[in-house]
Amino acid sequence: MPAIAANPPIPGKPIDPPPAEVPDLIQTIDDADHAAAATFGVGYRAITRFNYARSTLLAAGTTYFAFLAMFSLIALAYGITAIFGADRIASYLTEAISEAFPGLLGDQGIDPAELRSIGQAASVIGLIVMLYAGSSAMVATSGSIHLIYGAPPNPRNYVMKRVILLGWLLVIGPLIAFSFVAGTLVHRLAYRFFDAWGIEASTDRFLLTLLAVVLTLAADFLLVYVLLGRLGGIRPPTKALLIGAAAGAFAIQVLRIPMAWILEFSVDKPQYGALAIPIGVLLVLYLNTMAVYGAAALTAGYAEKDVPLEEIAPAIDIEAAQPDIEETKSEDETPGGEPAPLEPDTAK
Repeated sequence: MPAIAANPPIPGKPIDPPPAEVPDLIQTIDDADHAAAATFGVGYRAITRFNYARSTLLAAGTTYFAFLAMFSLIALAYGITAIFGADRIASYLTEAISEAFPGLLGDQGIDPAELRSIGQAASVIGLIVMLYAGSSAMVATSGSIHLIYGAPPNPRNYVMKRVILLGWLLVIGPLIAFSFVAGTLVHRLAYRFFDAWGIEASTDRFLLTLLAVVLTLAADFLLVYVLLGRLGGIRPPTKALLIGAAAGAFAIQVLRIPMAWILEFSVDKPQYGALAIPIGVLLVLYLNTMAVYGAAALTAGYAEKDVPLEEIAPAIDIEAAQPDIEETKSEDETPGGEPAPLEPDTAK
C-alpha cells in the first residue's frame, strides 16, 4: 500500500456537520485575474492548509520537545566550552541566552557556572539523553512541516532519521544563537573599531542598530529557509520558499519585542514563583514555532496558487466514504452476515 499523508476515515456514523464548501464570493475573487485576487487566493490557501493541519496543536507539541531539549543543549554547550577553556565563547553564549530569554540566567534564574559544571560532568548516559532531547525536537519540527505540506511520513528508519536531523540541528543551532546575539556583537565590534580610529560612536548609533537588524533578519531567514526547504519531505518551488522564509524571518523579528516583555513580566510576578521563568520560556518557544509553521503554510499556499480552491486540503466526505467501506466489508461475508468460508487451499 502506498504511503498516505493523512489517515482515511474509520467506519462509523458521522456526528459533525458536513465539510463546508468554498464560498462563492471567495471562489469569484480567486478566479479574478489581478494581483489583489492572487494575493487573496494565496492567503486563503495558506490559512486553509494551516487549519487543516491543526498547526496550533503541532506547535504545542513541538514546544514541549523544544523545552525539554533547550536546557540539555545549553548545559552541553557550556560543558564543551568548559572542557576546551573557551571562556570568551561561554560569555557570548551567556549573552545570547540572556537576550533570547531575559531572566533565564543570572540572580533570578539559573547560574551559568552551574550549567557549565553540569555539562562538563555529564556522563555518557547524560550525553545520550541530551542528544535524544535535541533530536526529538527536530523530529517534531520535521513531522509537523511534513503534515502542513501534505507529505507522507519520513520512511527512513528510526536511527537514520534522527542522525540526519541531528546533523541539521548542528546547522541551525549556530543560526539561532547568532540571530539573538547579532545586535550585541555588532555594537561590540563597531565600538572597538571606533576606539581604534578615534571615531565618535554616538553619531553612528542608528546605522549600527540598522546593521544589527539586517544581520538578525539574515540569520532568521537562513534558519527558516533551511527548515522549510529541507525538513518537510517536499522541496517547494524556489519563489514560494523565498516568500515563506522572508515572511517567517520578519514574523520572528517582530515577535522579539513582545516576547522579551512577556519574559520580563513573568519574572517580575512573585505569585508565579519558580514557575515564572518556565511559563515565559514555553510561551516564547510556542510563538516562535507558530511563526515557523505559519511560514510553512504560506509557502504551501503560494506553491499551490494555481490549484483550484476546491482541491486545496480537501476534507474527506465521511458519508460518501461509508458505502465503499460497507461494500468492502460485505465482500468478506456471506448473505447471512457470517464470514465467508476459507478456500480449501487457504485452509490447508
